[in-house]
Amino acid sequence: MPSTSFQGFLQALDEVTDLGKASHPHFGPKAPESLRVARAIARAQIVLLSSHLERYIYAVNEEVIALLNKEQIHGDKLPEQLRLLHSKLSTDAIGEMKWENWAAKLGSFVADEGWFWTIGASGVLGHDRILAWMKLPKPDSLIRYYRYWGIEDIFKMVTKTQNTRASPPLSIQGLVDLRNNIAHGDFSVQATESDVRLYMSKARLFCERADRALSKRLASLYNFPRPW
Repeated sequence: MPSTSFQGFLQALDEVTDLGKASHPHFGPKAPESLRVARAIARAQIVLLSSHLERYIYAVNEEVIALLNKEQIHGDKLPEQLRLLHSKLSTDAIGEMKWENWAAKLGSFVADEGWFWTIGASGVLGHDRILAWMKLPKPDSLIRYYRYWGIEDIFKMVTKTQNTRASPPLSIQGLVDLRNNIAHGDFSVQATESDVRLYMSKARLFCERADRALSKRLASLYNFPRPW
């Protein structure tokens, strides 16, 4: 059973497919108006698909954090880089203040973040802290996110053969770049039906395999059954 987040992503892909079926009933298939509508629809599909991919990453992150909070995972069991990232907002705020004013902030830091650095202590993780840095689901950002969970290179993990190893990140990068150009008003950017099908297939394959890899990694890290 996949994560709730991945199931939601699959439902979102149906929306992208449904958008591709839209057409104007008064236009013939070869009419100039029909071609313009088809072009606009394909461009909209690309933007929508990229948004759904991004939402999957945020959703699965929320799902993971909710699980760890429910299990009351000890802070010292979390990967060190994840703990540092979660504490960064608090430590940056302290660093920006004059040291004479640190007392209250240090007290809050110990209360909110101290459990990360105490053996056997539990606390509450904030999912927003983990992805506050991510702007778009580019390959380097995806590698960085999964690395916080101890997966060194998510693309290598989800790719079965060496010959196809470059394909997933290139496809994700192509989708995000195309989405950016369209969203930023570049009217010259084209997107065909085959482009949409290709990017949908690659995005689905990545999310499906990454979903499974993350589940296995969580079970290994915290010695509980695979969450999905």
